[in-house]
Amino acid sequence: MSQRYSPDGTAPAFGGFAPAIPKPSSRDGWIGTKELPGYRAGKIVARLDRLPAISEEHLYFDVLLLDSSGRTADNLSGRCYALGPDPSLEERSQFVILVAELLRHAAAEPFGLSGLSRALSFIREHGIGAGRLKSAAQMLDEACGARAVTASLHDMLALSLGEDDARLTLCGIVDKLARTTGFDTLGTTPVGTPAAARAFEHHIRGINQGGLIRQVAYIVRIVGKDRARRHLREGTDFEMVPSPEMFGL
Repeated sequence: MSQRYSPDGTAPAFGGFAPAIPKPSSRDGWIGTKELPGYRAGKIVARLDRLPAISEEHLYFDVLLLDSSGRTADNLSGRCYALGPDPSLEERSQFVILVAELLRHAAAEPFGLSGLSRALSFIREHGIGAGRLKSAAQMLDEACGARAVTASLHDMLALSLGEDDARLTLCGIVDKLARTTGFDTLGTTPVGTPAAARAFEHHIRGINQGGLIRQVAYIVRIVGKDRARRHLREGTDFEMVPSPEMFGL
């Protein structure tokens, strides 16, 4: 991989690009060049290239899955029709970072990238506009397990609202879900004996005091991984997909 850069060419990739956003690894960040950027998010690398032998008109888009040693374990690649023949530098940078962040937790799936091919083909064809990115995210949710969906939604909430504010916002959603759907073994409403009612309230408090990740995991379990993104969107009024603003683009 080539030397790291920042989109404006003035700062190193990690730490200088979006210091307000915590990164899980110092290896995350920009790679490549401004003209042909790439971005690493966890075990995922999304990057653009020019391969005239394959396509003279369109940039080539690679998604790589890295192993624990940083070597390529899997990849999905193809012509990037969505960007057109000569996208701006901003469009290129936005494309690679948003796709990499969207796929960050999907890399945890045991089947590698093979289950993500439908979503990636959609992205290469249609791009990362707000509605299209939501459609791609839904395809990923269908392909991934509940754990990956939970981690992805946690990140989007933390980036949109901040960890503490997101947890406070989800308290009401968890409370409402618990009272209408329940906890499986405790029933759907706090009825019956006073002890049962106290146990019900204790369980709600336990989820809401257990942190944002526990709240999201509960919501994913109750409404299902395929509906959780839409449910949280309706409850928080925030899109549950990456946006350029989240990363200072």
